[in-house]
Amino acid sequence: MGKYTVAVDDHLILHARVGVTPGQERDFRSTGQSVPTQVPIRLLIDTGSKRTTIIPGIARHLRADIGRSARLVTPSGTVTTDLFWVRLEFPEAGLVAFPEILVARLPMPAALSQFHGLLGRDLLRRFESFEYEGRRGCYSLRDRPGVLTWFRRWL
Repeated sequence: MGKYTVAVDDHLILHARVGVTPGQERDFRSTGQSVPTQVPIRLLIDTGSKRTTIIPGIARHLRADIGRSARLVTPSGTVTTDLFWVRLEFPEAGLVAFPEILVARLPMPAALSQFHGLLGRDLLRRFESFEYEGRRGCYSLRDRPGVLTWFRRWL
């Protein structure tokens, strides 16, 4: 679908919208309940994080289906939390949406409270490429192979 390139000031950030999955939306409508609105969020790209996370307040707002429990290793220790299904879209970036992904419910540490979660390796590996060019101060996410992708792989 596209390539998203942005300048980096301090953190690698990706703006997104999180909502319920199409199946959950259908379930809400069939039972006469209101469908929770999508929420604009700021995800901190964390190449060291194995799993994508969302803060508990957003999980409560979405009333998302809980998947299973998982143990996560964080810098402050190991925690057990619930995983839940959500839809992630990247309208500002023009990247492909993930209609159903499993994310962890986890609060952000105080120093990172301006973010709504982490974009971990579980989703980063689904993109065609993730490039960070430190000297130029920018990063790029590509959701499909570019024109010269075959050439870079050949080298």
